[in-house]
Amino acid sequence: MIIEEIVMYPTQLVHVETTFINAKKLSESVSNEFNISAKIKGEVINENVGKSIINISVQNNGYQIEEEKVGIFKFEKEIDDVFKAQQFMEVQGARIMWSYLREDLYTISSKMLPKPIMIPTIDVMRTLEKAQ
Repeated sequence: MIIEEIVMYPTQLVHVETTFINAKKLSESVSNEFNISAKIKGEVINENVGKSIINISVQNNGYQIEEEKVGIFKFEKEIDDVFKAQQFMEVQGARIMWSYLREDLYTISSKMLPKPIMIPTIDVMRTLEKAQ
């Protein structure tokens, strides 16, 4: 994906929902090892609606928390380039929904761990550019 080629569509996030959560204790270990991975996918639903799906998995102190969130975006104009719209959904989905995931993971982990997990904020554009 070439970041400079992503067209900024006039759009609005109209709905966010959590579609999956799994939290479990993996071991008795109290290691401070912290692992995080995330995947994001953009989809065009119809000529005016797109969907961003973001999955995240975090392991810390012998616990694992996985979550999936879906965001629905409504476009002001008809989508004319499906590929660019999918890229747009990936970038905007990560940019907008990351804060929803951060709050969820903190809240869930605060019920499980003495020190809740606060995933870092990210510079979405820089992260995507490095991922190329």
